[in-house]
Formats: sequence, structure tokens, C-alpha cells
Amino acid sequence: MKLLITNLFVVLCASICVAQVPEKKTDLTVADREAWHKVLRWPAEFEEQWRRSRTTNDRDQSGLAFHSLGHGSYLVQIEVHESSYQPRYLFMHYAESGKTPARLLKFKTYEKDDDDAGTISTKVSFEVEGVPAFDDRKKQLVFHTKGRGTEDCGSLVRYSITPTRAIPTEARAHACFDDYSLGITDPMRWTKVRRL
Repeated sequence: MKLLITNLFVVLCASICVAQVPEKKTDLTVADREAWHKVLRWPAEFEEQWRRSRTTNDRDQSGLAFHSLGHGSYLVQIEVHESSYQPRYLFMHYAESGKTPARLLKFKTYEKDDDDAGTISTKVSFEVEGVPAFDDRKKQLVFHTKGRGTEDCGSLVRYSITPTRAIPTEARAHACFDDYSLGITDPMRWTKVRRL
């Protein structure tokens, strides 16, 4: 009898824990974001930063998106600072199975200097600034960082996503020259980074 009661208690607790995970992953509202924040637990300081940076109180603009990686795994895109042309984001890997914990991902970013050597500097960070797009076919994140509002310089990086890492598979960068005539607005024409 004790074993039966213990098993019922475990099943009940498990169902309560599962019930706390929101089902909704599309058309997310601010209320949905709040529910997902409780589950994924990205750092509270970034959540406060997002709230302070908001330019609207529209409850339908959550700044949160889920991109399917297949087999119940997702890349979670979390806006943490609104901006007119280049917001800032955190990204997490989330698996519905719970076999791997939700994890913040670090991103290696690239910037080409306008020196004579065309030096490319890199930085690794959780928070990245730019415009994300998700390639559903390849299950990759494409991230465009604009060096300035004219979009004639910056970087374009493609990442493969694993449960623990964002791995750059292609990167292009173009320096921001004082002479705007040297700018190139098509990122696919920017110099390809040889060492990722």
C-alpha cells in the first residue's frame, strides 16, 4: 500500500511539474514571456534591461521566439534590449524532453578593422547585438550585425546550434570606412573569414 501511495505521489508531482511548462511557442505575448522566463530562467538583469528598453506597452510584442531544431529541441531567441535597428539578444537551447537542461549559448562574433591589414577581431559573449534570422531548412541561425545604420559594414555569421554551443560555420565581415563610397551593402559580398 505504501508503495502504491508513493508511486501515485511521484506521478502527481511529475504531472504538476510538466504542467508548469507552457505549451505555447508561437504568437507569444508578454504574459507568455513571463511564463517561459520562469521555466528557462535566463538572467533577471537581462529581463529588467528589456523592460526598461521597451518603446511600447503592446502586450503582443513579447520579444521571444522559438525556432525548431527538430526532435523536440529549440533555439530560443530572447530579445533583451529593444533598438531602432539593432536589438540585443540572448539565445538558449531548450529540449522538451528535459534530458538536457536549458542552457544559455555563447556566440563568437567578428569585426573587421579599417586598418591596412584588414584585421578581424573576435569576441565571445552570451549577449549579441544585431538582426537574427533562422534558416528552417538548415536549422541554423544567421546573425547580421550592422556596423552602422547605413548597413554598409558589419558582419554576417551563420551558426549551427548544439545543446551546449553555437558553432560558427561561415562568417563574413566588412570594415566601416570613413569614406562611405567604400561601403558594400550586400553582406554576401563581404570578405569571408578564413579562420572561424
